[in-house]
Amino acid sequence: MTEFCLAAVLLVSAAAGALPQSKNVAGAPETFNARAHVGTDAANADVYVTIRVEKYTPEKERDAVLKALQSGGSTAFLDALHKSPVAGQIDTGKQTFAIHWARDTRDEKGGRVITLVTDTPMYFVGAGVPGAKPRAGYDVAVIQLKMDPAGVGEGTMAAAARVKAGEPEGVQVDDYASEPVKLRSVTRKIQ
Repeated sequence: MTEFCLAAVLLVSAAAGALPQSKNVAGAPETFNARAHVGTDAANADVYVTIRVEKYTPEKERDAVLKALQSGGSTAFLDALHKSPVAGQIDTGKQTFAIHWARDTRDEKGGRVITLVTDTPMYFVGAGVPGAKPRAGYDVAVIQLKMDPAGVGEGTMAAAARVKAGEPEGVQVDDYASEPVKLRSVTRKIQ
């Protein structure tokens, strides 16, 4: 299992000393377009992704989902995520996935770090190849976008992930794929 770098972002978002929610004048609703580079040892491909954030999850709802993870593990996290209101959607080709957890924080350079979690996995990159991991437990998708102040950036995606409690007050995200999907050419469109 690959421990995904988003664990740090989810941890920072959950910590009491987390960076404040972005006060970006435009804010949500907003749309991000990206090119996802998906690859295995056998093949590589690019897929276009559209992310529509209708609203960022209020702190009380974010905290409830994270508290469920800390107290009841992955199952409680998924149950709380299912109960959270839809915050937006992710479109890839003809498929649409609901975002149930959306966090927007400022980074130290004035840019934004946007973390999104769906309540279902999007793709099992590498499934079907000899020695592939079992799919059980990889119940969500986690996306992290790093946007500069001009609205251009890059990101990563665990298209099928397992979220579990980590260090005290922490979060660990395990990616089904051997490495996260890279999101390139990410641009922001204000609605």
